Amino acid sequence: MFSIDGITWNVKCKIERTSKITASEISGLMLDRSYFNDITGTYMQYEISIAVPFGREEDYDEIYEQLTKPVDGHVFQLPYNQGTITVTGRVESVSDVMYYRQNNKKYWAETRFTVIANHPSKYEDLGTVIARGRAPLPEASEVEQGATYTYEGSGWVPVTDADEVYW
Repeated sequence: MFSIDGITWNVKCKIERTSKITASEISGLMLDRSYFNDITGTYMQYEISIAVPFGREEDYDEIYEQLTKPVDGHVFQLPYNQGTITVTGRVESVSDVMYYRQNNKKYWAETRFTVIANHPSKYEDLGTVIARGRAPLPEASEVEQGATYTYEGSGWVPVTDADEVYW
């Protein structure tokens, strides 16, 4: 059982999950031969194969139409450990196979799709980064190219005159 954009689908399915722990492009081998691993976060990915029983073809049609909407993301409620997790994610492709029954009526089956999270489900906040001894960095969304920033204890502040900063 899972939901897409608030609509719950109670269909038999096989769900596989992958937690992708993603490092930034500044990660790598340092001059002292240690590895700097700058983790941006843990991104969830779910591969779902659904089985819609005979007589519920309308449900299948609704699921297919919902999944193939050309939107930047859907809100999914998916199994996670002993509970659930809400993931805003994208679906890049949906695949299925068409069969014909004895009465020459078509039937779609073997539907598969992958949910790829648009945002990390887990990440470290600035306080945790500092407590672990890593150099804190300004939030990427607030940084202007060429600007200088200093950490004031409550957050990053742009420096108006870099000559006044004491290192």
